[in-house]
Amino acid sequence: MFALMLVLLWVGVVCLCYRQLHQTSTLSVGVMEESYRDTLECTEEDITDKVVFLEKRVTELEKDTAANGEQHNRLKQENLQLVHRANALEEQLKEQELRADQTLLEEIKKQRELLSKMEREKSIEIENLQARLQQLDDENSELRSCVPCLRANIERLE
Repeated sequence: MFALMLVLLWVGVVCLCYRQLHQTSTLSVGVMEESYRDTLECTEEDITDKVVFLEKRVTELEKDTAANGEQHNRLKQENLQLVHRANALEEQLKEQELRADQTLLEEIKKQRELLSKMEREKSIEIENLQARLQQLDDENSELRSCVPCLRANIERLE
């Protein structure tokens, strides 16, 4: 848009210069008039060339602007897709973290229950072994108390 305005301004300046040259050439007489006409013709060709060049340049700039606009829109769309993808991945990560925390808590609970069960079983086993030890101690005491009688029987039998 700015380039188009610049071109139009340039064309206006060129036209103004052309008019001034044309007016100057009509006011002149004789040889000067012919010289100005040659300059005017040369200037007209130069102006035409410049206008054609500027038109081509404006067309190129419009194409570049359109291409840049398309690329900008494409990149904007791609960026939007990437932002949505990043948001989805963040949510997925949060869900996985929650599941991992829940799994960890469940595993800790299971391990505590298992440890408690093992401690109960160990406590029961210790109680059973202590009862067995007491029973064996009692048996041992009985047998020791029988030893003198049995020795006496052995001596008598001998």
